[in-house]
Amino acid sequence: MSTSNPSSSWIAQFKPGERVEVSSNDPGFRGSWFAGTVIRREENNPNRYVVEYDQLYEDESGEKLLQETLDWIQLRPPPPPPEKKKVQFKFGDEVEAFHSNGWWEGAIIAEHSGGKFAVFLRGSKEQIVFEEKDLRYDNFREF
Repeated sequence: MSTSNPSSSWIAQFKPGERVEVSSNDPGFRGSWFAGTVIRREENNPNRYVVEYDQLYEDESGEKLLQETLDWIQLRPPPPPPEKKKVQFKFGDEVEAFHSNGWWEGAIIAEHSGGKFAVFLRGSKEQIVFEEKDLRYDNFREF
């Protein structure tokens, strides 16, 4: 059995300019992922990165994109683009739903007509109806 520190055996190596998705530990945002770009890796702590968000801003004016310094564990690569074939979502599927400029983890709890689905968002404990175009499979669930 290995006695090495698990956190040092696998640490993501993101490069400046690389696209990522960012999770938040802030109350009300758990279970959500927001798109951004790595600006740089911290020199004095290689496990931390400065990331600029695509659609989150520093203030209400929306003039300057928000930048944050985050631990590597809060970052993941974006999922691959969706396949060309039509996805068939169904009751019980683990999905991420695009809501408030981010992807929120949840599960389909009802199917509606017109390609709409009710999704229970775990982090906010909300049930919201989404169009099929605003859903994607939660490809990272097994991690």
